[in-house]
Amino acid sequence: MLSIFKRICSFSAGTIILFISAFTFISAVCFTSAAENSQGAGSEGEKLLYSFSFDDEENDSELFSKSGSINIEWVNQPDIGFDDDYALKVTHIEDKPYTSHENAVRLVLPEPLPSGGVYRITFKAYVPFDGNPDKETLTGPGFVVNDDYAGNLGETKFPAQFGTMPVDEWKTVDVTLPLQDNPIEDLFFRFVINDKPNHPDLWYWDDIKIYQVGELVVTPVPEWDLLLPSLYEAFSDYFPFGNILEPNQLKNPEFVAMFKRYYNAVTAGNVMKPDEMSKQKDIYTLENADFIVDWAVENKMFVHGHCLVWHKQSPHWVNMNPDGTPLTRAEAQKNLESFITTIAGHFSGRVDSWDVVNEAFSESGAAGHWHDSLRIDAPWYTAYANGMDESKGEHPSDYIYDAFVYARLAAPDAVLYYLDFNEEHAAKREAMASMTEEFNEKWKTDPRNTEPERFLIEGLGLQAHYWTNQINANDVELTIKRFIETGTILSISELDIPFGTHSTYTSRTQPPTEEELQMQAELYRQLFDVFIRYADNIERLTVWGLSDNLSWRGAGYPVLFDKYYSPKPTFWSVLSVLPDSAESAGTADIPDSVESNPNESADEIDLSDLIKTEAVVPSDIIPEKDTASLGWIVYAAIGAAAAVAVVIALLERRDRKRKG
Repeated sequence: MLSIFKRICSFSAGTIILFISAFTFISAVCFTSAAENSQGAGSEGEKLLYSFSFDDEENDSELFSKSGSINIEWVNQPDIGFDDDYALKVTHIEDKPYTSHENAVRLVLPEPLPSGGVYRITFKAYVPFDGNPDKETLTGPGFVVNDDYAGNLGETKFPAQFGTMPVDEWKTVDVTLPLQDNPIEDLFFRFVINDKPNHPDLWYWDDIKIYQVGELVVTPVPEWDLLLPSLYEAFSDYFPFGNILEPNQLKNPEFVAMFKRYYNAVTAGNVMKPDEMSKQKDIYTLENADFIVDWAVENKMFVHGHCLVWHKQSPHWVNMNPDGTPLTRAEAQKNLESFITTIAGHFSGRVDSWDVVNEAFSESGAAGHWHDSLRIDAPWYTAYANGMDESKGEHPSDYIYDAFVYARLAAPDAVLYYLDFNEEHAAKREAMASMTEEFNEKWKTDPRNTEPERFLIEGLGLQAHYWTNQINANDVELTIKRFIETGTILSISELDIPFGTHSTYTSRTQPPTEEELQMQAELYRQLFDVFIRYADNIERLTVWGLSDNLSWRGAGYPVLFDKYYSPKPTFWSVLSVLPDSAESAGTADIPDSVESNPNESADEIDLSDLIKTEAVVPSDIIPEKDTASLGWIVYAAIGAAAAVAVVIALLERRDRKRKG
């Protein structure tokens, strides 16, 4: 047998490789078929990790738990499931909130999905007509990773386009997550809505499957570089330079050191939004907000409160009945006063400025009177319209004026802002400015005004959520000039610039190229050139996101630091508008030209030059089937040929020894 093998091995190298290639081709085909059969619905290159069809309550029930507004039941009835007799039945509890978090089902994974993986998650949802009477169009289902509704860890809410939910038919959700920088410990399955009319009362989850796509490889562990120039020190002659924070980040010493190095202004990313501070009538939960505010005050930072009145993320009790219909004007006005007096009063003397009203106007505004640009479907608007007396000059927009009055009386030391987005659009900017001028004029003769020389609306905030394909610094400058005409102070309140447009940025699958990074940096430079020219009128500038992966628009790579916490070209371009900023801001020099970190490019990372590596994560996802099969053949053939060569060498060495 050995002599036969040696004779085979004595064939020419070309013959051996042809033989191995043919053998490998057959093996690859067989392997692929077996893998596809073993993975069920998974695609080539995917490995099924977990599957839950709710037919094993004894072993799986401890993995699933309910939130506060629902009950769950493992049901076994004929055809109740997607393709069998099993499903998880979920029922909303009457008179409980409809917020998506309170109606979510939590799945704790038996073992966390390792960081560095790309994962595909699929599941089925069903809403029966029976049990859901008088519902409007239902909002589609989705899930949240690691209970991170606030987006502290980047993109954690999926799918980006959740759509609507049909009645009496199963809907499949199929999402491939981006590469995960953190382990996935649990998933929260929910409907992406907080309102009763668009949220089911009875529904079913079924057929949850979790796949790993591709293999895991080593990736850098993110680490902040505290030797970079300090942003707030660099801009100390112009305005405070801030960012957002969440309470859990303040429990991380590295985040604390980073924030104190770069920034001197704080906005709570989520915990000071209305529904985070009160979910039930006259019951307030301010501990998380207190934690951030107290830390900021202790560290002598500017504190901005966001926000008191908003058409989104507001508790239902303030302007709605339990059935989702609007309260009367009198009821809503009373609740508005109570809500603002309680919260603004609680933080009086500690919060330097407030976004009193956020986004009262429609997307881009409309020509004509500022009333024509208002969101007429906003819950505060509809409640104030319910029972108004037009003969007395009452209008649904009066909630805006009332909100500022209540905030002024409760927090007399705070600067009060109106905030909105798309403020660079001509109609929107004019609506914001005209409303401000009208209300400030009205305040002059209001008997509650004890400071006649002081404006009611003292500030106008530019959200500054822009897009690389839809922003022009000249339009921003026109907005700043118009706002200055109102006599108010300004703030750049939530700055970020993702790649693409509102409709395209979430579909991006590749990191930005070097050319794109330079283009984004140039847009930042142009904007900051405008900002410092009008710095005398700007009270504060805040970037909305500590790094790309910690941004609510992380799919568009929108801010100054990448997911490894390394400075992007945007960081250096921001500093480049300042004279001698390197000397005044820290130990690092600003590059002569705006270049990316020498240890990092948009397309690949040189692990040897980066910080310590510990986490594990995916190499390139396996290509489509035909390309993948060819790749397997080539690599297997080369490997097999090398193995044969080793065997030949060993056999020849043994023969020489025997002859010797």
